[in-house]
Amino acid sequence: MDWLFTLPAYAKILGSFLGILLLNRFGVPLGVAILSFALLLTAWTGTGLQGFIYQIETFILPHNALLPPIILLLLFFSDSLKRTGRMDRTIGGLKDWLQRKHLIIAGLPALVGLLPMPAGALFSAPFVAAMDEEKELTPARKVAINYWFRHIWEYWWPLYPGVILAMQYAGLSVLTYFLIQVPFTAAAILGGYLFILRGIGKGKGEGMGSERANSTWDAEAVFSAILPIGVLVLVSIMGSALLPLLGVKGTLANLVAMLVGLLLALIASFAGHGSTFLPALSLFRKKETWLMVVLVLGIQAFSAALLCPLDGAGGTLVTGMRDELVRTGIPLITIVMVIPFISGAVTGVAFGFVGASFPIVFALLGPDPSLAVAAATTSFAYTFGYMGMMLSPMHACFVVTAEYFRTPIYGAYRYLLGPAAIMLVTAGVLSAAWYFLL
Repeated sequence: MDWLFTLPAYAKILGSFLGILLLNRFGVPLGVAILSFALLLTAWTGTGLQGFIYQIETFILPHNALLPPIILLLLFFSDSLKRTGRMDRTIGGLKDWLQRKHLIIAGLPALVGLLPMPAGALFSAPFVAAMDEEKELTPARKVAINYWFRHIWEYWWPLYPGVILAMQYAGLSVLTYFLIQVPFTAAAILGGYLFILRGIGKGKGEGMGSERANSTWDAEAVFSAILPIGVLVLVSIMGSALLPLLGVKGTLANLVAMLVGLLLALIASFAGHGSTFLPALSLFRKKETWLMVVLVLGIQAFSAALLCPLDGAGGTLVTGMRDELVRTGIPLITIVMVIPFISGAVTGVAFGFVGASFPIVFALLGPDPSLAVAAATTSFAYTFGYMGMMLSPMHACFVVTAEYFRTPIYGAYRYLLGPAAIMLVTAGVLSAAWYFLL
């Protein structure tokens, strides 16, 4: 069995990586799979007890210790917007205000997309169906509309755990991350319009009907959910800019700002709806909630296994793999594309592909990459991983939307491949821009 310990570093890492995906494919929760192979990989490196001690020590580092409670509060905040009825009122207000069919039929899934929730596309599917009273659209096209526009924000929207995790691994400030990732939402809207929305409602008039011709702007309804979300975003940005002036820097500043923003956003969300607070606490009794925490811990343990010193010279599994791949001539850019894409396709969740691939991608860059390298790699790797996720038949939102509209899932690919191609091209262009401009 000694030959197992003498395998190249890339064989150990990729073997563990494939093992994670295989376990998850057979129904093992992703967090449990990652945690299991994090422990196995540590044993595989031959570091012994010291390797496991190193993993435990990483859990108590401030930036790692803050991440699980922040994820829990994110889930609680998302649930609060739904329980207090704020999201429903905001959706209703926008529906009364906007009158063009293509704006509403895409805008409602997009609005729901601001609120992360498992299989959340099922929440907006009824609205898409209701907007097609004339039966103008095929079921496959309605699947594509609901699914694509539900996911235009997750490149940068701070309520998504995958975004928080990506910022942590990239080492970018909240503001910098937003600035380099927001353009992808614009590209997603453009791709969705060109390949999915174009032609909808043509020849059927400008409005949604005479009974809605006098619709007015109901600011209170529209901002019901947007206001608490705005509190979170504003405090997160301001905190990440101000905390370094007080000596709190880097990832820790981002997470502390996010924590404060979440607490204030929760106060804003429950304001006037105090009776919903205690029922909302039932979230913490759900198995799915704590599986998310296990996922966070598993990702941290796996990252520690990759970065644990193997010898007195400071070498790690990742530096070993980097050197081995350089010697074989495999371009680094190929690794940055393929590993996140496969991770997204197999796991079907952003948190999964970021957690499984970003520790490898960023460790390959070496210690302390420049801002230009970190920004370019983030945009490139995240978008390839995200498109793998969006095209994955394992993505819960994709599956439940197809089931709702009673159509095979593969019929929607004719509408999704074009926008996905636009996103990958955009990733190449923008990552090159960040590399040369920053």
